[in-house]
Amino acid sequence: MKKLSYIIIVCAIAICGGCKKFLNLSPQAEVAQNKFYKTLYDVNAAVAGMYSGFQQQMVGSDGNYKESALFWGDYRSDNFDRFLSYTSVTTTEVTMNALTTDNAFSDWSGLYTVIGRANANIKYIPGAAVTDSRVTEAVMNKALAESYAMRAVCYFYIVRVWGDAPVWTLPMESLSDSLERPRTAAAKVIDERIIPDLTNAYALVTKNQTASVWTLGEGAICAILADVYMWKHDYANAIVWMKNLFKAKGPTGALYAGASGANLQPQATWKNLFVVPNSSIESIWSIHWDFLKNDCACMTTSWTANNKPITMDVDLYNSWVIPQTVAAPAPVDIRPKQTIDPYSAGNDPTRSNRDRFIKWYASPVNPTKASTSAELATYYFKEAPVYLSMYRLADIYLLYAEALNATGELAEALKYLNFVRVRAGLPAYVANTAPVADQTSMADAILKERQMELVGEGKRWFDLVRTGNVVKIMDPILRRRQIAAGTPAEEAIGFSDQRRILWPVNRSVLNANKKLVQNPGYGG
Repeated sequence: MKKLSYIIIVCAIAICGGCKKFLNLSPQAEVAQNKFYKTLYDVNAAVAGMYSGFQQQMVGSDGNYKESALFWGDYRSDNFDRFLSYTSVTTTEVTMNALTTDNAFSDWSGLYTVIGRANANIKYIPGAAVTDSRVTEAVMNKALAESYAMRAVCYFYIVRVWGDAPVWTLPMESLSDSLERPRTAAAKVIDERIIPDLTNAYALVTKNQTASVWTLGEGAICAILADVYMWKHDYANAIVWMKNLFKAKGPTGALYAGASGANLQPQATWKNLFVVPNSSIESIWSIHWDFLKNDCACMTTSWTANNKPITMDVDLYNSWVIPQTVAAPAPVDIRPKQTIDPYSAGNDPTRSNRDRFIKWYASPVNPTKASTSAELATYYFKEAPVYLSMYRLADIYLLYAEALNATGELAEALKYLNFVRVRAGLPAYVANTAPVADQTSMADAILKERQMELVGEGKRWFDLVRTGNVVKIMDPILRRRQIAAGTPAEEAIGFSDQRRILWPVNRSVLNANKKLVQNPGYGG
C-alpha cells in the first residue's frame, strides 16, 4: 500500500465509490466499471482503492479521532474511559454505554463502501486477464484472494458490532440497482458469506511465500478464519486454522511455526511490532498509515496531551501501569511503560490525564520520567506514522490457549499462555496453582493476559463479547462511572440491558433503507 501513489488510489475511489446514500457507492462513475478493469494498472488501482477505503475506516479520515477499529473494539471496554475535560457526546455515549442512533460510529456505511469495492474486484478482475497478458493467473488470484478476504473482514466487523446485516455480493452499477435490502441473520452471514469468502481466499493465495504485512496474505487469512471460528465457539476448526497459520511465512520470511516463545518478537524489541511491523517475526497483518502519504492519522490514543477525549481507564492504570513506576517493581512487565506514558500524570492515578498512549510510537524502552518536549516534537501524532496491528502471533497464541482450554487441553493451553507472559517479563504460571487451576480460572487468566498484551489494538470489547463477560466486567465499571458523573449510587444502573451489547444502526442508514429494522434496546 505505501508504495502505491495517490493517483492510483484516487482513480480506484472515483471508479468504485462515492455516493453518500447508505452504501456510499456511486451508481455510475465517469468510467463504467466493466470498461475499467482492462489492464494490470487497473487491477492494482482497484485493489489499492479497496485497501484505502478500509484503511480510512479503521484508522481515520477527514479530521481528528475517526479510528473506528478502536471505537468498535476497545473504547467501549474497561481499557478506556472518557477524558472528562475534553469529552464529546460521541465519546461519552461510547464509554457510558449510552449509545444513540446518531452516534457517528453507529454508521456501517464505510464498511459497505469497502464491500462494494471488493464486489467489483471479484466480478471484473478476471476479465483483465483476458485483455492484458501482464495480469497472469498468479496476479489475478492474488488480487481475488485479497478481495474475498477483505469482503469477509468487513462483514465480520459488521456482524460483531451490529449483528444481523444486509448482504451484497455484486457491485452497484446502475441507478436501477436497489439500495434497500433486509438484514440477514448474523449466523447465516458468517456461515454462508464470511467463511466461504475466506476459504476461497485461502484456496487462491500462493502458499509458503514471504508475506507483506500490509496486505491480506496466507497468514492473515488463516488468522481471520481462526478468529471467526472462535467467535462461533467452534474450537476444533479454530485450532485447524491456527495450525495452518503456523505453517505460513511472515514478513521476514520466517515461518510463524507456533512452536515456542522464540517465534514471538523478542522481549528487547517488542515495540518493533508497532513501529516497524514489516521487520517483525510476529507481525501478521497491520494497517499502514504514513503522514506523508495519508496525512494525519489523528488517533485518539496518541502520545500528545492535546485535548483528547479518551484516556486509559483508572482501574487498569492503577493495577497495571502504576506498579511498574516504583523503584524496584516485582515482577517487571515490559509492556505498560511502552504502552502509555505513566509519568505525565505525575504518578497521581486520580488525575484524569492518563492519555499519552505511546504504543504506536518509537518511545524509550524503559522511560523513567515524562516525555520531553523534544520527544513530543519528534513523535508528534500528526506527523508520525501509525501502523495499527490487526493480527499478530501473540494474539493468536492467546486465542490458541483459549481454544485448547475450552477443549480440555489445559496443559497445552498453559504453555501458550506462558509463552506470552514470559516474553512480557512475567513469571510463568505453574500448573494446578490458583490462577490456572481449572478451566474457569484458566479462561480468566487468558482473558486478562489478552487485555494487557493487546490493549489499544481493538480486541478487548470483542473478547468480552465472545467470552460472555461483558456484563460481568462492565457492569461494576459502568456503575462507578455513572456515580462519578453525578448519579446517586442507588440510581446507577450499570450495564442494565444486555441487548445493548450490539450497537444501534445509525439513523441515516435506517432512513436510507426502509427494509432495515433497528436493533432491540434502541429507539428508531
